[in-house]
Amino acid sequence: MNRWMVVTGGLMLALLPAMHGMAMGMMDSEYGSMLRHRHVMHNGIGAEYANRESPIPRTDDNLWAGRQLYQQNCVACHGKSGRGEGPAAASMDPPPANLAAVVQTRMATDGYLYWAIAEGGAPLGTPMPAYKDILAEEQIWQLIQYLRTLR
Repeated sequence: MNRWMVVTGGLMLALLPAMHGMAMGMMDSEYGSMLRHRHVMHNGIGAEYANRESPIPRTDDNLWAGRQLYQQNCVACHGKSGRGEGPAAASMDPPPANLAAVVQTRMATDGYLYWAIAEGGAPLGTPMPAYKDILAEEQIWQLIQYLRTLR
């Protein structure tokens, strides 16, 4: 990698918050998703989450429970399709993440998704609640299983 790439790449990361709102073809929900991605690239997710894997099987019952949890806790911000288009999203800065896209990425391991839900927006300064204080561990895993069905 040459010096120019390092400098311009670092500059892009530094300018990302300022670019929010600029007409760059980036949807708001993509910006919301990039905040968490950037945070993880710089800070990781913490040892207590890094190697977690779902202990529950992917069954119809767990998917149904995850769907119910999603509708009760996530739809207002992330929307029915998970693209960050919920009714509360318009007033949020930064906007909610596009979960349907996030769960398709290589970064979206079980541990990453568990961390994102459990810790919420606290590491990023966003209004997403920390669900570790709201949902039981099994419910978080059910929610993760449902999120993986979003497209």
